Amino acid sequence: MSGQPQTRNPWFIAMSISCLLVAVASWRGLVAPFEQVMAHLVHYTQGYSLPLFAHLVFGPLALALVPFQFWKGSRRRPGLHRWAGRLYVLSILLAAIGSLAMLPGYQGSSWTAAGFFTLALLWVGTTGMGLIRALQGRFAEHQIWMLRSAALTFAAVTLRIMMIPLIVAGQTPLETYNVTAWGSWLINLVAVEAWLVWRGRWRVA
Repeated sequence: MSGQPQTRNPWFIAMSISCLLVAVASWRGLVAPFEQVMAHLVHYTQGYSLPLFAHLVFGPLALALVPFQFWKGSRRRPGLHRWAGRLYVLSILLAAIGSLAMLPGYQGSSWTAAGFFTLALLWVGTTGMGLIRALQGRFAEHQIWMLRSAALTFAAVTLRIMMIPLIVAGQTPLETYNVTAWGSWLINLVAVEAWLVWRGRWRVA
């Protein structure tokens, strides 16, 4: 982050808006006709309804909490920040378990399944490392690991951005996963690691 207040930082504002928009759009599947808003996921309602529910509820919740966790105002209220952080960690754990439980019913290629599998493992791993560092009182490292976790959470936004030109080009949502299953989170993670190196913070972790 720059020294500029986050409330005026255009990158923070854009990230916050995109997180909230994607979270709300994802929750639409819970209240709108599911076959209309998420037709490519309908087959999961047969035999995978519980993990699908966990994925659709807690994944967007984690995404919606990302801006709050990096808002300086929340960190000036340690109790509020801790409880929001716990909810963030729990949401990721449940969403990742849901994603992994849905993989046996996945209808795409093994290449894309491996991408989503890797994302789920890294999502839990980076978040877990962030939690451990916080419990140890190693807050500089905690911030770095949670930044990596946020980058993986933000893959939900990157995936949708990448899908747009692919769908315009004639691909189905399932076909776009050949690119987005890996690209959506690799781009984010590489960007974060580059930022850490640039700011001289990579060695801290």
